[in-house]
Amino acid sequence: MTLILTKNKKKYWEFIRVLRSNKSVEDGFIDKVQISKKEQEIYMNKYNDNYYVCLNEQIPCGYIGEINGDIRLCTSPEFQGIGVGTFMIKELTKIKKNIFAKIKVENISSIKAFEKAGYEKKYFLFEPKKN
Repeated sequence: MTLILTKNKKKYWEFIRVLRSNKSVEDGFIDKVQISKKEQEIYMNKYNDNYYVCLNEQIPCGYIGEINGDIRLCTSPEFQGIGVGTFMIKELTKIKKNIFAKIKVENISSIKAFEKAGYEKKYFLFEPKKN
Protein backbone atom coordinates (compact mmCIF):
# COMPACT_ATOMS: atom_id res chain seq x y z
CA MET A 1 0.00 0.00 0.00
CA THR A 2 1.39 3.37 -1.06
CA LEU A 3 -0.32 6.31 0.59
CA ILE A 4 0.00 9.98 -0.29
CA LEU A 5 -1.76 13.00 1.11
CA THR A 6 -2.77 15.50 -1.55
CA LYS A 7 -4.38 18.92 -1.35
CA ASN A 8 -8.11 18.82 -1.83
CA LYS A 9 -9.46 19.55 -5.31
CA LYS A 10 -12.96 20.00 -6.62
CA LYS A 11 -12.84 16.50 -8.11
CA TYR A 12 -12.73 15.08 -4.54
CA TRP A 13 -15.64 17.08 -3.11
CA GLU A 14 -18.21 14.40 -3.89
CA PHE A 15 -15.95 11.66 -2.45
CA ILE A 16 -15.73 13.64 0.81
CA ARG A 17 -19.49 14.29 0.89
CA VAL A 18 -20.42 10.66 0.24
CA LEU A 19 -17.91 9.36 2.78
CA ARG A 20 -18.99 11.88 5.45
CA SER A 21 -22.62 10.82 4.89
CA ASN A 22 -21.85 7.07 4.88
CA LYS A 23 -24.00 5.28 7.48
CA SER A 24 -21.09 3.03 8.49
CA VAL A 25 -18.93 5.99 9.60
CA GLU A 26 -21.53 8.44 10.94
CA ASP A 27 -21.34 7.14 14.54
CA GLY A 28 -17.73 8.32 14.69
CA PHE A 29 -18.73 11.94 14.20
CA ILE A 30 -19.95 14.20 16.98
CA ASP A 31 -22.70 15.52 14.72
CA LYS A 32 -24.58 13.15 12.42
CA VAL A 33 -25.54 15.02 9.28
CA GLN A 34 -26.61 14.26 5.76
CA ILE A 35 -25.03 16.80 3.43
CA SER A 36 -26.58 17.72 0.09
CA LYS A 37 -24.45 18.36 -2.98
CA LYS A 38 -25.35 22.05 -2.78
CA GLU A 39 -24.38 22.28 0.91
CA GLN A 40 -21.09 20.53 0.14
CA GLU A 41 -20.35 22.93 -2.70
CA ILE A 42 -20.96 25.96 -0.46
CA TYR A 43 -18.85 24.48 2.34
CA MET A 44 -15.99 23.45 0.07
CA ASN A 45 -15.94 26.80 -1.72
CA LYS A 46 -15.19 28.26 1.70
CA TYR A 47 -12.93 25.55 3.21
CA ASN A 48 -11.39 23.65 0.28
CA ASP A 49 -7.85 24.75 1.20
CA ASN A 50 -8.29 23.33 4.72
CA TYR A 51 -8.72 19.75 3.47
CA TYR A 52 -6.48 16.99 2.13
CA VAL A 53 -7.35 13.65 0.55
CA CYS A 54 -5.46 10.43 1.16
CA LEU A 55 -4.82 8.37 -1.96
CA ASN A 56 -3.80 4.73 -2.23
CA GLU A 57 -2.62 4.06 -5.78
CA GLN A 58 -4.61 7.14 -6.91
CA ILE A 59 -7.79 5.85 -5.23
CA PRO A 60 -9.22 8.15 -2.52
CA CYS A 61 -9.32 6.28 0.78
CA GLY A 62 -9.91 9.05 3.31
CA TYR A 63 -9.77 12.74 4.03
CA ILE A 64 -8.47 15.02 6.74
CA GLY A 65 -8.82 18.71 7.35
CA GLU A 66 -8.89 21.36 10.00
CA ILE A 67 -11.13 24.30 10.72
CA ASN A 68 -9.86 26.73 13.37
CA GLY A 69 -7.34 24.09 14.44
CA ASP A 70 -10.00 21.38 14.95
CA ILE A 71 -9.20 18.25 12.92
CA ARG A 72 -11.85 16.51 10.79
CA LEU A 73 -10.91 12.98 9.76
CA CYS A 74 -12.60 10.09 8.01
CA THR A 75 -11.28 6.87 6.48
CA SER A 76 -13.25 4.80 3.97
CA PRO A 77 -14.58 1.65 5.67
CA GLU A 78 -12.58 -0.65 3.38
CA PHE A 79 -9.35 1.09 4.44
CA GLN A 80 -10.00 1.21 8.19
CA GLY A 81 -7.76 -0.59 10.66
CA ILE A 82 -4.63 -0.57 8.48
CA GLY A 83 -3.03 2.73 9.46
CA VAL A 84 -4.59 5.13 6.96
CA GLY A 85 -6.04 7.39 9.66
CA THR A 86 -2.75 7.49 11.57
CA PHE A 87 -0.89 8.29 8.34
CA MET A 88 -3.22 11.22 7.60
CA ILE A 89 -2.90 12.58 11.14
CA LYS A 90 0.91 12.42 11.03
CA GLU A 91 1.02 14.11 7.62
CA LEU A 92 -1.37 16.89 8.62
CA THR A 93 0.68 17.48 11.79
CA LYS A 94 3.72 18.16 9.57
CA ILE A 95 1.75 20.76 7.60
CA LYS A 96 -0.37 22.45 10.29
CA LYS A 97 0.62 23.61 13.76
CA ASN A 98 -1.53 24.06 16.87
CA ILE A 99 -4.12 21.51 15.80
CA PHE A 100 -6.26 19.30 18.01
CA ALA A 101 -9.07 16.76 17.79
CA LYS A 102 -12.40 16.48 19.57
CA ILE A 103 -13.22 12.77 19.68
CA LYS A 104 -16.27 11.01 21.07
CA VAL A 105 -15.40 8.89 24.12
CA GLU A 106 -16.76 5.76 22.43
CA ASN A 107 -14.80 6.31 19.18
CA ILE A 108 -11.98 3.97 20.19
CA SER A 109 -10.53 3.64 16.67
CA SER A 110 -10.05 7.42 16.38
CA ILE A 111 -8.56 7.62 19.86
CA LYS A 112 -6.05 4.88 18.97
CA ALA A 113 -5.17 6.52 15.64
CA PHE A 114 -4.43 9.86 17.30
CA GLU A 115 -2.41 8.19 20.06
CA LYS A 116 -0.36 6.26 17.48
CA ALA A 117 0.25 9.58 15.69
CA GLY A 118 1.72 11.07 18.87
CA TYR A 119 -1.28 12.84 20.38
CA GLU A 120 -2.31 12.54 24.01
CA LYS A 121 -5.62 12.92 25.84
CA LYS A 122 -5.58 16.28 27.51
CA TYR A 123 -9.12 17.50 28.30
CA PHE A 124 -12.59 16.21 28.95
CA LEU A 125 -15.61 18.06 27.59
CA PHE A 126 -18.77 17.85 29.64
CA GLU A 127 -22.18 18.62 28.15
CA PRO A 128 -25.67 18.40 29.64
CA LYS A 129 -27.36 15.02 29.31
CA LYS A 130 -29.88 14.78 26.52
CA ASN A 131 -33.30 13.63 27.66
